[in-house]
Amino acid sequence: MRQRLAALARRIVLEVVAPAPFFPFWTRGRGQAPERLEDQEGLRVHHPRFFYVPGILKNQDARFYRWGLRRWVGKLCASFQPDLLDAHFVWPDGVAVAGLARELGLPYVITLRGKIYPCVEVPSQRRQCARALVNADAVISVSDPMAELACELGVRRERMHVIPNGVDTERFRPRERYEARRLLGLGCDGPLIVAIGHLKPTKGHSELVRAVASVPQKPRLVIIGAQADCRGYEEALRKEIAALGLAGRVVLAGPQPYDRIPVYLAAADVSVLASYREGCPNVVLESLACGTPVVATRVGAVPRLVEDGGNGRIVPPRDAGALAEAIQDVLQRSWSAEALRNSPSVKTWDTVAGEVLSVFEGVWQERARC
Repeated sequence: MRQRLAALARRIVLEVVAPAPFFPFWTRGRGQAPERLEDQEGLRVHHPRFFYVPGILKNQDARFYRWGLRRWVGKLCASFQPDLLDAHFVWPDGVAVAGLARELGLPYVITLRGKIYPCVEVPSQRRQCARALVNADAVISVSDPMAELACELGVRRERMHVIPNGVDTERFRPRERYEARRLLGLGCDGPLIVAIGHLKPTKGHSELVRAVASVPQKPRLVIIGAQADCRGYEEALRKEIAALGLAGRVVLAGPQPYDRIPVYLAAADVSVLASYREGCPNVVLESLACGTPVVATRVGAVPRLVEDGGNGRIVPPRDAGALAEAIQDVLQRSWSAEALRNSPSVKTWDTVAGEVLSVFEGVWQERARC
């Protein structure tokens, strides 16, 4: 999201706002000013506060979000007249922006990311999201399945646009594999698999370690990711690794600095995404840009990003046997780093920004005709 906004900011004037949740006593001592402004890689990002009740009243989050934004947007409009409101995530952002746009008489666009899935399972949130999406001037989705879901909720297909994520091709690039391993202290013996994702069941780490146990090449596996809100999962995963006799071959590396991620991907013989559900997984694009083939589950935008047999393999989710077979196949083959980097799905963020801007221009043209 930040990369897309940064690329857009090189083409048009943007004001970026990321409201911060606030609840008396809960946020005390966290150093939150009533409104903060920070620089994020060249983007000025405003952080007005909105009322948030931890654990309850979740169906009201979009209303509180809108109320928190209203004063900030009013101040903004006193000196800067926006032509369009651009919401990332349908809940609570998109629903809140839909209400503000109606009050201000402005067009608005919503970009769908993975957040839509849990929201449509809650009846009240589903209704609010559907209303916001149907009334949007355009909807952008980073994957085909989410676009289909939006159309099921009532979005007209002519207003639906699928634009997968881009990749920073300067940061993510091929490197000499063994030099990358040396920099990371990984050693050069045997094939290496890298998997990036929070430690939680839906990332498929359990299926992946079971797959690794049955791959005849005996690869090593490095899993990069922080513990998610799944108490006890990391401990259970470590026990499973030990039970499979993989304690010497599997490393839970925890969260890593962003600048080290390209080095890990370039060091790997294959990267694996074993998730049960995704939007448009950046790690797939980042791996390909580093010249590393991918084994990924058939979720979200993966079928758009990976050509099965061409730049990696696609397998069903929750299937350790299929994962093992695909990993074995990829490790047996020879891959051209340059060909992987030139995969059609590997687009720069500047290219993606151009596609998004075309959607905005279509909205403005449609409004001008009305």
